[in-house]
Amino acid sequence: MKTGSVGVLILLLAGELTGCATHETHYSAMTASNSAGEERRVLLTWKTSRYPGWHWRLDRATPITVETQCSERQWKLRDPGMEGACTDDAIAACGDPRLDATGSGEPVDEGLVCMRLTDEDGSERIRELGNRLKLKVSCSPRRAQVDMGDRVVNVDYPRASSVAYTFRVRSVPTGSLTQRPPELDDHVCSDD
Repeated sequence: MKTGSVGVLILLLAGELTGCATHETHYSAMTASNSAGEERRVLLTWKTSRYPGWHWRLDRATPITVETQCSERQWKLRDPGMEGACTDDAIAACGDPRLDATGSGEPVDEGLVCMRLTDEDGSERIRELGNRLKLKVSCSPRRAQVDMGDRVVNVDYPRASSVAYTFRVRSVPTGSLTQRPPELDDHVCSDD
């Protein structure tokens, strides 16, 4: 075999071994009542990068962002192993004692899980989630609106419930110009 042929063969094998990653954006939206009893769209979004089977340790996922229409608060649900994770046994986000309250109306303790997410199989890692998710909300905002000095900001989110909210997930190629998560419009938001 000639030296040039060996080089080409090595490049081909290297390409087969490293493979190409699949980069996807995942999202789901549904309508739910916020803590003030108003019907609002709730949007979940996150991204994953998946590599061929022999590189599974390189697979990555971003935290899941939970946004509520008319609210400026964004929740970040993280895997137990992610930086900033607040629990070691679930995809979750913990409350902030300054902003969130328990069911009895008391400020949450530092590290109390306010949102927990899984799928029908009980997955505890974002990159393992299936297409049907269950979001459990167990806290409420202490105040739905916060005075920031120059303006009042809505920080409301889905109402706490003993029954999990169910989301059906759609996945699209990241960066697609034609397929992307919906935007939460503000046509139903009041300026009061």
